Amino acid sequence: MPNNKRKRVGKIKGKEKAHPYSRKARQISRAMNKESQIARAKEERAKVAMAHGQKQVWFRDRINEEDLLEQKSWTTEQLAKLVDEYLQRNDEEIEEIEAGRKGRALAPKDALFLQVVETEKKEAKLGGIEVPDLTSAFMVKTLRCWDGDVNSLSTIKLINCKPSEQLQQKRRDVGTGASTKSAEEAIAQATGMVVG
Repeated sequence: MPNNKRKRVGKIKGKEKAHPYSRKARQISRAMNKESQIARAKEERAKVAMAHGQKQVWFRDRINEEDLLEQKSWTTEQLAKLVDEYLQRNDEEIEEIEAGRKGRALAPKDALFLQVVETEKKEAKLGGIEVPDLTSAFMVKTLRCWDGDVNSLSTIKLINCKPSEQLQQKRRDVGTGASTKSAEEAIAQATGMVVG
Protein backbone atom coordinates (compact mmCIF):
# COMPACT_ATOMS: atom_id res chain seq x y z
CA MET A 1 0.00 0.00 0.00
CA PRO A 2 1.57 3.31 -1.03
CA ASN A 3 2.26 5.94 1.59
CA ASN A 4 0.64 8.88 -0.15
CA LYS A 5 -0.27 10.89 2.93
CA ARG A 6 -0.22 14.62 2.45
CA LYS A 7 2.12 16.03 5.08
CA ARG A 8 1.37 19.73 4.55
CA VAL A 9 -2.00 21.46 4.72
CA GLY A 10 -1.21 23.50 1.60
CA LYS A 11 -0.91 20.31 -0.49
CA ILE A 12 -4.37 18.98 0.44
CA LYS A 13 -7.00 19.67 -2.22
CA GLY A 14 -10.59 20.47 -1.38
CA LYS A 15 -9.96 21.23 2.29
CA GLU A 16 -12.61 23.98 2.34
CA LYS A 17 -15.40 21.52 1.49
CA ALA A 18 -14.40 18.76 3.91
CA HIS A 19 -17.07 17.36 6.21
CA PRO A 20 -16.02 17.53 9.91
CA TYR A 21 -15.97 13.73 10.36
CA SER A 22 -14.62 12.76 6.96
CA ARG A 23 -11.32 11.15 6.06
CA LYS A 24 -10.31 14.46 4.48
CA ALA A 25 -10.84 16.23 7.84
CA ARG A 26 -8.62 13.67 9.59
CA GLN A 27 -6.00 14.16 6.88
CA ILE A 28 -6.11 17.94 7.42
CA SER A 29 -5.88 17.45 11.18
CA ARG A 30 -2.84 15.17 10.82
CA ALA A 31 -1.13 17.66 8.51
CA MET A 32 -1.81 20.56 10.89
CA ASN A 33 -0.46 18.60 13.86
CA LYS A 34 2.65 17.67 11.89
CA GLU A 35 3.25 21.29 10.88
CA SER A 36 2.87 22.55 14.45
CA GLN A 37 5.21 19.81 15.71
CA ILE A 38 7.84 20.81 13.15
CA ALA A 39 7.46 24.49 14.07
CA ARG A 40 7.89 23.72 17.80
CA ALA A 41 11.02 21.65 17.15
CA LYS A 42 12.47 24.40 14.96
CA GLU A 43 11.76 27.01 17.63
CA GLU A 44 13.38 24.85 20.32
CA ARG A 45 16.51 24.33 18.21
CA ALA A 46 16.71 28.09 17.61
CA LYS A 47 16.48 28.79 21.36
CA VAL A 48 19.28 26.34 22.15
CA ALA A 49 21.44 27.75 19.35
CA MET A 50 20.89 31.30 20.61
CA ALA A 51 21.86 30.33 24.16
CA HIS A 52 25.06 28.67 22.90
CA GLY A 53 25.71 31.65 20.64
CA GLN A 54 25.38 34.15 23.50
CA LYS A 55 27.90 32.19 25.56
CA GLN A 56 30.40 32.12 22.68
CA VAL A 57 29.86 35.85 22.06
CA TRP A 58 30.66 36.58 25.72
CA PHE A 59 33.91 34.61 25.52
CA ARG A 60 34.82 36.21 22.17
CA ASP A 61 34.23 39.71 23.54
CA ARG A 62 36.16 38.92 26.72
CA ILE A 63 39.27 37.62 24.93
CA ASN A 64 39.18 40.61 22.57
CA GLU A 65 39.45 43.10 25.44
CA GLU A 66 42.70 45.05 25.63
CA ASP A 67 44.15 43.22 28.64
CA LEU A 68 43.84 39.81 26.92
CA LEU A 69 44.41 40.79 23.29
CA GLU A 70 48.08 39.72 23.28
CA GLN A 71 47.41 36.27 24.72
CA LYS A 72 47.56 33.46 22.15
CA SER A 73 46.21 30.63 24.32
CA TRP A 74 45.13 29.96 27.91
CA THR A 75 46.15 27.38 30.47
CA THR A 76 43.46 25.33 32.18
CA GLU A 77 43.75 27.50 35.32
CA GLN A 78 43.31 30.69 33.31
CA LEU A 79 40.38 29.15 31.47
CA ALA A 80 38.80 28.15 34.79
CA LYS A 81 39.13 31.78 35.96
CA LEU A 82 37.42 32.93 32.76
CA VAL A 83 34.61 30.46 33.52
CA ASP A 84 34.34 32.04 37.00
CA GLU A 85 34.04 35.47 35.38
CA TYR A 86 31.37 34.12 33.03
CA LEU A 87 29.35 32.65 35.90
CA GLN A 88 29.60 35.91 37.89
CA ARG A 89 28.65 38.18 34.98
CA ASN A 90 25.09 38.66 36.32
CA ASP A 91 25.92 39.20 40.01
CA GLU A 92 25.33 42.99 39.91
CA GLU A 93 21.96 42.55 38.23
CA ILE A 94 20.97 39.91 40.81
CA GLU A 95 21.88 42.28 43.65
CA GLU A 96 19.75 45.03 42.05
CA ILE A 97 16.79 42.67 41.74
CA GLU A 98 17.07 41.49 45.34
CA ALA A 99 17.58 45.04 46.69
CA GLY A 100 14.62 46.45 44.78
CA ARG A 101 12.11 43.79 45.87
CA LYS A 102 12.63 43.53 49.64
CA GLY A 103 9.55 42.05 51.28
CA ARG A 104 7.68 41.65 48.00
CA ALA A 105 7.33 38.79 45.57
CA LEU A 106 9.52 38.81 42.50
CA ALA A 107 8.16 39.69 39.09
CA PRO A 108 7.86 36.58 36.89
CA LYS A 109 10.60 37.88 34.57
CA ASP A 110 12.99 38.41 37.49
CA ALA A 111 12.15 35.04 39.03
CA LEU A 112 12.86 33.32 35.71
CA PHE A 113 16.15 35.21 35.35
CA LEU A 114 17.26 34.19 38.86
CA GLN A 115 16.27 30.59 38.20
CA VAL A 116 18.25 30.48 34.93
CA VAL A 117 21.36 31.93 36.62
CA GLU A 118 21.06 29.50 39.55
CA THR A 119 20.62 26.53 37.21
CA GLU A 120 23.63 27.60 35.16
CA LYS A 121 25.83 27.84 38.27
CA LYS A 122 24.59 24.48 39.57
CA GLU A 123 25.29 22.77 36.24
CA ALA A 124 28.77 24.29 36.16
CA LYS A 125 29.51 22.96 39.65
CA LEU A 126 28.17 19.48 39.01
CA GLY A 127 29.39 18.67 35.53
CA GLY A 128 31.27 21.69 34.26
CA ILE A 129 30.31 24.08 31.52
CA GLU A 130 30.99 23.87 27.79
CA VAL A 131 33.25 26.71 26.71
CA PRO A 132 35.37 27.40 23.62
CA ASP A 133 38.70 25.56 23.68
CA LEU A 134 40.98 28.50 24.49
CA THR A 135 43.89 26.17 25.28
CA SER A 136 44.43 25.84 21.52
CA ALA A 137 45.96 28.85 19.74
CA PHE A 138 44.10 27.93 16.55
CA MET A 139 40.73 27.95 18.35
CA VAL A 140 41.53 31.31 19.96
CA LYS A 141 42.23 32.74 16.51
CA THR A 142 39.03 31.16 15.13
CA LEU A 143 36.95 32.58 17.99
CA ARG A 144 38.45 36.05 17.58
CA CYS A 145 37.60 36.00 13.85
CA TRP A 146 34.09 34.58 14.40
CA ASP A 147 31.41 37.00 13.18
CA GLY A 148 28.75 35.91 15.69
CA ASP A 149 26.72 33.90 13.18
CA VAL A 150 24.84 31.10 14.94
CA ASN A 151 25.08 28.89 11.85
CA SER A 152 28.89 28.82 12.07
CA LEU A 153 28.98 27.77 15.73
CA SER A 154 30.06 24.29 14.72
CA THR A 155 33.48 25.64 13.69
CA ILE A 156 34.25 26.47 17.32
CA LYS A 157 35.48 23.47 19.30
CA LEU A 158 34.02 23.27 22.81
CA ILE A 159 35.51 21.67 25.90
CA ASN A 160 34.04 20.98 29.31
CA CYS A 161 35.59 23.20 31.98
CA LYS A 162 34.83 23.45 35.70
CA PRO A 163 35.12 26.59 37.84
CA SER A 164 38.56 27.30 39.33
CA GLU A 165 37.40 26.42 42.86
CA GLN A 166 36.72 22.82 41.84
CA LEU A 167 39.93 22.63 39.83
CA GLN A 168 41.95 23.68 42.90
CA GLN A 169 40.07 21.21 45.12
CA LYS A 170 40.84 18.38 42.69
CA ARG A 171 44.53 19.31 42.67
CA ARG A 172 44.58 19.38 46.50
CA ASP A 173 43.00 15.92 46.65
CA VAL A 174 45.55 14.53 44.20
CA GLY A 175 48.44 16.30 45.96
CA THR A 176 47.57 14.97 49.42
CA GLY A 177 46.98 11.47 48.10
CA ALA A 178 43.34 11.48 49.23
CA SER A 179 41.51 8.58 47.69
CA THR A 180 38.49 9.34 45.60
CA LYS A 181 35.09 8.17 46.74
CA SER A 182 33.68 5.05 45.28
CA ALA A 183 30.99 5.42 42.63
CA GLU A 184 28.32 4.26 45.07
CA GLU A 185 29.26 6.89 47.65
CA ALA A 186 29.28 9.61 44.99
CA ILE A 187 25.83 8.60 43.76
CA ALA A 188 24.52 8.43 47.32
CA GLN A 189 25.83 11.90 48.07
CA ALA A 190 24.49 13.43 44.85
CA THR A 191 21.03 11.87 44.96
CA GLY A 192 20.49 11.31 48.66
CA MET A 193 19.71 7.65 48.02
CA VAL A 194 21.70 4.66 49.18
CA VAL A 195 22.92 2.38 46.42
CA GLY A 196 23.37 -1.22 47.33
